[in-house]
Amino acid sequence: MTPERKKLKRAQLIQRIRSVERMQSALAASDAEATRARLFGVAERTRSLAAHYAIREDDAVGADLRSGKAMRDQLQKLSELSEKQAEEAELHSQARREALAQSDLRLRKAGENTRDLVRTIVASLETS
Repeated sequence: MTPERKKLKRAQLIQRIRSVERMQSALAASDAEATRARLFGVAERTRSLAAHYAIREDDAVGADLRSGKAMRDQLQKLSELSEKQAEEAELHSQARREALAQSDLRLRKAGENTRDLVRTIVASLETS
């Protein structure tokens, strides 16, 4: 096998590897975005439920008032936790999107390198 042919095979292999890497990055970014959306939904529902318990005024007896306050306090804590998790998911999702962008860049560069190598080989064959 000629050196040019070896270089071309290597460039094509790199391009295939970059293509697989890009697909894996896209899947990871998609999963991270779905997790982020789900956690933001949970945070919003929890916040809404906590707000509902905060404005309850129709409790008549002390037990209802105490249980409502306990529920409101627990929901407030849960709301804070779910918001924190949603923010962490946002950061994770952003990191995955950046990794996807880098994968795209590497794949595009590998494709350009392969095309340049093919042009060089064709040019050398035409001059021979």
